[in-house]
Amino acid sequence: MRATLPTAALTASRIPDPDAPSQQIIRFATSFDGYAHASHDELAALRGRYESGEGPSLSLHELRLVLFVTQRAHYHQGGAWPGVPDTLLLRMREIVRTLRQRVAPEPSLAVWQGDITRLDVDAIVNAANPTLAGGGGVDGAIHRAAGPDLKAACLALPEVEPGVRCPTGEARITPGFPLPAKHVIHTVGPVWHGGRQDERALLASAYRSSLSLATEHGLDTLAFPAISTGVYGFPKAEAARIAVDTVRAWQAAMHAPARVLLVAFGDEDAEGLRAALAA
Repeated sequence: MRATLPTAALTASRIPDPDAPSQQIIRFATSFDGYAHASHDELAALRGRYESGEGPSLSLHELRLVLFVTQRAHYHQGGAWPGVPDTLLLRMREIVRTLRQRVAPEPSLAVWQGDITRLDVDAIVNAANPTLAGGGGVDGAIHRAAGPDLKAACLALPEVEPGVRCPTGEARITPGFPLPAKHVIHTVGPVWHGGRQDERALLASAYRSSLSLATEHGLDTLAFPAISTGVYGFPKAEAARIAVDTVRAWQAAMHAPARVLLVAFGDEDAEGLRAALAA
């Protein structure tokens, strides 16, 4: 048996301190329902593997299964709540300590000032246009830094309608080619029309679509430029608030990506992002 559980779904804040009161340890153990599709024999085999020293080779999901079956062993033998024997509690604390050592760190969000094309991250986001054929601003800078292979990869993506490979609010992913970033996520923000054409919702969707692709591809570090604030005319302060709120909400729900950078090239834009982050 090799059940899967995304490591990003479990963070340190969700795991009790190994030295917490026994009731907290037991409550954490019993809160896991991932055992539902595992047979008694599979659970027993997992526990045997752990007790024979194979703990480091077990996945986080399997470790939680071992924790669950360890606390259940007491009740199967007629024990009563909350009187779990000290020997089992010690084993449970040991498993909890291992889980805390192996889970992903709490997601973080920060402002970084500089050239986004130089960032060594899993992916940078490109504020693209619907054709994905390159353009001005950060779009042009990323294409110039990545070279012709990036444009070829973009043009190879299917059109959803004539001249549109990525509709507003959506995102697409390509390799980063010679960029330090492994991938480029291309998203299209809205053109500002005074807020009368769902621009705020579309901008939030552009951030969410990019975050969704990053999470889907298991990317831990992601860098966003300011989307739609250049020639598309979106008010910078409002765009910064939408960026911060959307990323924070996604990280709180998905516990991924582990680190997101909001990138500004100039001092004024950086200060605006920092103000939104501090609000």
